[in-house]
Amino acid sequence: MTSPAPVILWQSPPCWGTPSSSPFCIKLEAWLRMGGVAYEARVIAGLPRSPTRKIPYVELADGRLIADSGVIMETLGRERGIDLDAGLDARARGLAVAARRLLEDHLYWVIAWDRWVPEAHWTKTRQAYFGGLPGPLPWLVPPFARRAVRQALHGQGFGRVSDAAILDRLNEDLDALSALLGDQEHLLGQLATIDAILFAFVLAALQPPFDGPVQRAVAERTNLVRFCERFERRWFSP
Repeated sequence: MTSPAPVILWQSPPCWGTPSSSPFCIKLEAWLRMGGVAYEARVIAGLPRSPTRKIPYVELADGRLIADSGVIMETLGRERGIDLDAGLDARARGLAVAARRLLEDHLYWVIAWDRWVPEAHWTKTRQAYFGGLPGPLPWLVPPFARRAVRQALHGQGFGRVSDAAILDRLNEDLDALSALLGDQEHLLGQLATIDAILFAFVLAALQPPFDGPVQRAVAERTNLVRFCERFERRWFSP
């Protein structure tokens, strides 16, 4: 039987030692590796061609463009018979949903705030994200992009509270994740999709070269750091 053609993964470029600047891109690439899906990672140039105009998205051999990391994983899993969560019982599946929401719908906004709002951090984010653009674009694009992120943070709610309140919520998130992981190798005691998500978002919080309160808070939860190190060795080492 012929193996499916490699999936083309369109994502943002590597950043600060991570496969992509976006935790959602890292999550998807990790899942592809865990599921044994052959893929070719490509850095997007210009506007995304995905239906949502966002990244990541994949391009399949039949010409389909599929957007949204979760939808991509569900679609490829269904079409290619990949189910990393087959061994989970109902309770573990419930915990996986709760942890996923914490990471993608809450911790994500802490990461966004940390990269785009504090001035010292924004200086480094601006260079990392936009420094390679041609001509005057490194000067023209960043203010508009930063304004959009600030507006999104305001709409979500994080842009309306104090920095101290954001860090309090971060610590609550990290305490919950650390307690759930404990001394296990995997978040739910066995390899599952949620491991890819945990790796992506904890790495995205830890890795920027800010040495700020977010990075220090993650580093203090040494079991989360060790989890990321194990995961990276297993799934991303050459």
